[in-house]
Amino acid sequence: MKIRWRYGIAFPLILAVALGSLSAWLGRISEVEIEEVRLNPDEPQYTMDGIDGRTFDTQGYLKEHLGAKGAKQYPESSDIYFDSPRLKFYRNGALLYEVGSGGAVYHTENKQVSFQKNVVLAQTPEGGRQPGTVETDELHVDTESQYARTDAPVRFRYGASYGRADGMEYDRRTGLLNFPSKVKATIYDTKNR
Repeated sequence: MKIRWRYGIAFPLILAVALGSLSAWLGRISEVEIEEVRLNPDEPQYTMDGIDGRTFDTQGYLKEHLGAKGAKQYPESSDIYFDSPRLKFYRNGALLYEVGSGGAVYHTENKQVSFQKNVVLAQTPEGGRQPGTVETDELHVDTESQYARTDAPVRFRYGASYGRADGMEYDRRTGLLNFPSKVKATIYDTKNR
């Protein structure tokens, strides 16, 4: 008795087994093992040097200008830490006010900035307002509402008037500077000069 191979059935079976084995072997050698490494939370994940950023309004006028010696961001944090920042705000290309300090933290989630170390807030004269400055050790600024506040001691100057206080609040939109505690000041009435 003669056994006859049916090449028509055997070839596809052999080919299927060979391709299956090849596929399994290729899948095994091409597997990439990913090992997640936790970054040191005390070391910056990103650093930048020499920052000069600008935003413009819909008419193309300069709206905000941020300059700093450097910045860094730590792992698992959305906050950005600036070294010697200077933040300037403009309207129709004209400087309204600026804030500078030794350091700052920008909270990206709520667009607020906490300035620390030798903070100077300077307002340019505009629309009948006199030039003014506030100096303090810390200042919290909400860039959206243009509102600034601190509980730290402040020294201020508005035109020829000057003084000191413990804490302050400043609303740029209304132009009001409020001192919620004792104030020691010398006030000059500019209308009678």
